[in-house]
Amino acid sequence: MIDIDKFVLKRRIKKILNKSKREKEYRNLKEIKSILLFFDTKDYLDASFFIKQLKKMGKKVKVYAYKDNSDKNDYSKILHNIVTEKDMNIWKNDSLKELVNSLDSDTPYDLAIDLTPKENVLLQYLLVSSDSLLKVGFSKTNLPVYDLVISFASENELNEIITARELSRQLIHYLTTISSNTQTQ
Repeated sequence: MIDIDKFVLKRRIKKILNKSKREKEYRNLKEIKSILLFFDTKDYLDASFFIKQLKKMGKKVKVYAYKDNSDKNDYSKILHNIVTEKDMNIWKNDSLKELVNSLDSDTPYDLAIDLTPKENVLLQYLLVSSDSLLKVGFSKTNLPVYDLVISFASENELNEIITARELSRQLIHYLTTISSNTQTQ
């Protein structure tokens, strides 16, 4: 993706964030029923493992995976939405509008997860376009796209030893320990 596309998408993200009237709702893992998940196809195996875990827990999961031009794998038989730079061309907005429209559901997702360890503006644009009640991420960004950011020790991030599997493991831990105000006592 060229820098001008990133610049324009970041501006659009800021605009969406400024206009948003979304109500944040912190829920623990037991209360979460539907999940919107974003990841990079280079982490496909780890993300697939996480998706299987969530489905075993009875969660409804909708997935958007970013595939960059260097990824030569064929994901056509996989039941995920594959997003590429070509789909997100800001000058030809039809694909972008279709992707945003495909986020719509009758009710907002309980949770949106950005499982990418590095900033991906394309997936962040989809994330902020959703009405998810809670948005969680791990990547470093100067945009306030997440309600909850899980970070790791600096040396682990610098050495890039954090995997999507580790991110998902930490996420399950945090969501299990969150106390929500909707719980009955």
